[in-house]
Amino acid sequence: MASAAAERAARERLSFDEGVVLETSFRWHTRFGHVFDAPNTKRLEATYVELLKPAVAGRTVLELGSGDGENGERLIGYGARHVLGIDVAESYLRKARLRAIPGRLEFRVGDAGAPVEGRFGAIVGRAVLHHIDYRDALPRLVADNLEPGGALIFLEPLADNFFIRLFTRLVPKAHTPDERSFTAEDLAWFEKMFAEVAFYPFNYTTLPLGIASSFMFRSADNFLLRAADRFDTWLAHRSRSRRSHFRQVIVVRKPSS
Repeated sequence: MASAAAERAARERLSFDEGVVLETSFRWHTRFGHVFDAPNTKRLEATYVELLKPAVAGRTVLELGSGDGENGERLIGYGARHVLGIDVAESYLRKARLRAIPGRLEFRVGDAGAPVEGRFGAIVGRAVLHHIDYRDALPRLVADNLEPGGALIFLEPLADNFFIRLFTRLVPKAHTPDERSFTAEDLAWFEKMFAEVAFYPFNYTTLPLGIASSFMFRSADNFLLRAADRFDTWLAHRSRSRRSHFRQVIVVRKPSS
């Protein structure tokens, strides 16, 4: 009899390989593109890169939820010695393997929440932890797979943002059956479980104003979203608000000894 984890992974695989999750998400992302092109979102992406570069340079890297391999290519560009990408969806992996570099960049089919062999200087991912049983996977990865002095770096959506809750409810086809965006309880778990953890929140007012801006302006570089960036950057430093942002970069560092 299949385990609950294996059944969940099978549902995820089916959603991506035979479902309409990717197509539905792409349509909504295109319609409200100003959310993803906004100044605060560009700040998010720049911060993610700034955190990744020193963490992966010269190291062996495990990427969970590697998708079509585009991010794996970037990791090689940031100086990673070797990148192993794991994804549950064959539809993604067919594209990813076209980017493979023998001896440096490789991709395997697998459940991101399942045990993996090997030691890595960094373990990274984008919007993958909320698809798996991360409370089981992350402590194991840190203990068994992450080298001393290494880091986990993940970018994840947050469910405590009102607009995310609304979107999830109104557009269920853009989500897999088992995905659960992070809540305040999830972030508290990280703080309790790991001695060195940091959160970098983004997209609070940028999310609703980006939706509005998509109807109002040609470009996402407009006064409304520049104002949202200034406010969201200020708000990110207020600990009580960080759980209500749209997305967070989460960094866990393992002590060197």
